Amino acid sequence: MRFGRSLSSRLVVLGIVQLLLLNVGAVVIFIAEGPHGEAYPEDALRGPTMERLAQVVEQPTALADELDSLHAARIEISIYDEARQLVATNVEPPLAIPERHHGHGPGDRPPEDHAPPGAPPDDHGLPPPGFGGPGDRGPPLLPPDGARQHVMLLGLPMHGARGFLVARGVHGAGPGFIGPGLTLGFGLLVLVVGALISARWILRPIEQLTRTARALGAGDLTARSRLLRGDEIGELGTRLDEMAERVQTLLASEKELLANVAHELRTPLARIGVALDIAGEGDAVAARASLAEIHIDVTELSAIVDDILVAMRFEVGANASLPLHRAKSDPADIARAAADRVRARHRDRPLAVRIADELPRIDVDPMLFRRVLDNLLENAHKYTPDHASAIDLAVSRDGGDVVFEVHDRGLGIAPDDLPRVFTAFFRSERSRSRETGGVGLGLTLAKRIVEAHAGAITVTSRTDAGTIVRVAVPAAVETS
Repeated sequence: MRFGRSLSSRLVVLGIVQLLLLNVGAVVIFIAEGPHGEAYPEDALRGPTMERLAQVVEQPTALADELDSLHAARIEISIYDEARQLVATNVEPPLAIPERHHGHGPGDRPPEDHAPPGAPPDDHGLPPPGFGGPGDRGPPLLPPDGARQHVMLLGLPMHGARGFLVARGVHGAGPGFIGPGLTLGFGLLVLVVGALISARWILRPIEQLTRTARALGAGDLTARSRLLRGDEIGELGTRLDEMAERVQTLLASEKELLANVAHELRTPLARIGVALDIAGEGDAVAARASLAEIHIDVTELSAIVDDILVAMRFEVGANASLPLHRAKSDPADIARAAADRVRARHRDRPLAVRIADELPRIDVDPMLFRRVLDNLLENAHKYTPDHASAIDLAVSRDGGDVVFEVHDRGLGIAPDDLPRVFTAFFRSERSRSRETGGVGLGLTLAKRIVEAHAGAITVTSRTDAGTIVRVAVPAAVETS
C-alpha cells in the first residue's frame, strides 16, 4: 500500500502537522507577548540617532518625541548640560551621573571608542576635554552605588557648549503566566482537533463495519459496508463485503441445489414407481422389462447422489481432497470406454472419436478420471438440443501433457456466465434448467479432479456456436 494512502502514514503526517502547529503557535505567542531580556544602548544609539538628538536638543517638543521613541525601545536617557543641569529625560527619576571607572570588570561591554589614553578627568567628573562631539563615548562607568549595569556616557553638543547624556538599557517584562497559559491552551486545541480527525478516520468506518457485521449476523445477507477507502480499514471493508457476497452466493446455490436435487430425484423415482406397478400386475415379461427400467433409474439416482457426496467432500475445507488410487493407464482406452458409455446411454447421438498415435500413458485414478470424461460428454449432450449434431472427442499429445478435448455444437455459454462455469451448483442457461436437468456439479467436479492430478481444464465457448472443453494431464514418468 502506497505511503500517503495507508492509515499509518496519515497518522504520521497528522502528528508532524500537530508538532509544526505547536511550534509555530509558541513562537507567535512569544513574539506577541513583547520583547524579553535587556536592551543595550550601544545598539540603539547609533550615528543617525545621535545626529537627530543633536539636531533637536534645542527643540523641546521634538526632543521629547525623540526621547519617547527611545523609551519605547527600552532605552532610558537623561541629558545634562555642561553645568550638570538636567535638560531632558524620558525616565523618572532621571538617571544619575555615574562616576568614571577605568577598569574593566566581568560583564562590562567593551566601549567602541575610549577617550585618548592619559586624558585626565576634570574635577567634576565630566567628560575629558575634547569629549563633546555627537556619539563620543567615555570609558566604562559604574553607577554611584557600584551595582553593575549597562550605562553609557556620551558627548552631545548643545547651546554651543559641551553637553552629555546618560543612557541605560532596561529589561523587558518577564514572561509571566500569560504566555505559557496561551501556549498550553493552543496545544490542547491542536491535540483535540487532531484527536477528532483521527476519530473520523478510524472510529466512523469501524462503526460502519460493526453495523454491517451485526446485520449479516442477524441474517441480512444484502448488508455491505461499501467503504471506499484506500487504507487498511478500506481493505478490511472490501474483504468483508466479498465474504458476504460469497456467503450469499453459496446459500443461494444451496437453495438451488435442493430444488435441482428434488427435481432430478423426482423423475427416476416416478419411473421406478410406475415400473413397480407394472411388475406387480403379474406379467413376467412386463416385470422383467420393469426391472430393467428400475435398474437404469437406480443407477441414475446413484450417480446423482454420488456427485453430491463428492462435491460436499471437496467443500469441507481448503485441504479436503479425495484419496487417489493412481494407476498408469492408456488414455486411448479411457477415451474409448467413455465414448462407449455415451453411445449406450444416447444411441441417437453421433459421437466422433479421434485418438492420436503413440500416446504416452497417464498416471491417474481411473475411476475418478472416468467421471471427468463422463461429465464433459454428458454436458455436451445435454446442451446440444439437436440430437443429429455430432460431438467430438479428441485425444492428443501437447509437449509433456496428454490432452482430451470435448467439442459440441450446441447452445454455448454466455460471456457473462463463462467465468462462473466451474462454480459449484452454478448452471448456465437457467431458463432451460428443467429441460436439461442436472444439479450444476459436472464441471466443478471435473475441475477439482483434474487439478488433483496436477492437470488443467479450460473452457472456450460462444453463444449458439458450441463449447470446447480442454483437459490436459501430465504424461506418466516411465521407469525402466
